[in-house]
Amino acid sequence: MGYRNYIASITKEEYDKIKDFTKKELYEYKNEDIEDGCVGVCDMAEKELYGFGKYCEFGDEKFYKPFFMNKDLQENFTAEQDFYIVGKDFLKHIIEHNNEKMKFLYTELISGITDENISNIPQKKAEELFNWVRGNAIEWTHLTPYNLDEGDEITTSWKYEYSIFELVRIYKSFDWKNNIMFYYGY
Repeated sequence: MGYRNYIASITKEEYDKIKDFTKKELYEYKNEDIEDGCVGVCDMAEKELYGFGKYCEFGDEKFYKPFFMNKDLQENFTAEQDFYIVGKDFLKHIIEHNNEKMKFLYTELISGITDENISNIPQKKAEELFNWVRGNAIEWTHLTPYNLDEGDEITTSWKYEYSIFELVRIYKSFDWKNNIMFYYGY
């Protein structure tokens, strides 16, 4: 399956209980044996908010704050994976990043095409446009990017154009007063 990235939440009440733990205290709290057990980044999530999938190009460490105050424990969790508290500015950054990617994509798709030369589109450009439309037609025929099931998610698609709407929903509805959002990958 490979490395995946997510955002999740934990209540401030729960976070305040664990933020100053040592590794030993965390393992005891999670009922894991420190020698043979395992506590991973995903074990901190009370609720997964969104899965970004495999490829995240928006990373910007200026938005990251350590999850644990204990430096050794934080380094233990971030040695080979991502695990940081993030805020509203992080979500806004991702939304704007994905918006820029979509603007670039659509601008590239129509570059070189004008009202005057639309009937003489070069073969390579016509194939590029056709493949784009065909790919979307296949997706809409076989996979619905929206989610009508119970729960909060409006889309389960990892495509940039759909993720924007899911991230905006989270941005607007997340209870920042009572919860902590964090970004993690494993």
